Amino acid sequence: MFNTECESANLISATGSCHLPTLDRDLRVRRFQNADTHRIHNLFLEETRCLLWPMFVQTVRGPPAVLLHIVLLALGVVFARSFVFALFGVVVAVSVIFVYIYRWFHQYLTTSLKGDLANITQHYLSKAKSNFLVAEFDNSIVGFIAVEEKSEHIAAVRRISVETCFQRKRKYIASRLLQEALKFCQKCDYDEVVVEIPGTNKTKTYRMDHSEIKIKTEVFVARQG
Repeated sequence: MFNTECESANLISATGSCHLPTLDRDLRVRRFQNADTHRIHNLFLEETRCLLWPMFVQTVRGPPAVLLHIVLLALGVVFARSFVFALFGVVVAVSVIFVYIYRWFHQYLTTSLKGDLANITQHYLSKAKSNFLVAEFDNSIVGFIAVEEKSEHIAAVRRISVETCFQRKRKYIASRLLQEALKFCQKCDYDEVVVEIPGTNKTKTYRMDHSEIKIKTEVFVARQG
């Protein structure tokens, strides 16, 4: 077995040997086991931290932030008659945004690790219509996803995380996880599935019919790129 998932992925990419494990052939999605807990926590921390910088950049480039920067520059030039002072105001605003996002992520991580991820078996597997699935490759967990019962007819697909070192293959792993989660939702006769976007407060709700399963996969996995 390779020492790390990254080492395995890099060797496969570099050699292309048919004797090495390949994701298309050897990726396995199974139910969570208690022995997986430590790896699940590490993977969750790793991927969530990777979302911090992209979210910060997206926020700073967003229309509200850009408008704030323009206003601060204008106020600085008009009232202080100093471009340097105006630029300082923008730097302060950007710093405040970063601190806010950092604190939000810290709270998100703390709440998650002390909440449902603290006891996955009790929170998910003890309920007949909830589930927690892991993607396993080369005897190591490379991703996971949870299905949580919200009501008799509504389920939440959440907590999806995929090993960051797989780069282009992350969409494939996420897609496999989502497909298995949706199959489980179909077996449980859910009418709606609420998909939670990783690292955000955003969700998308879909009806559980065959015409939308492909859409759900594409929309959700696109954010795993």
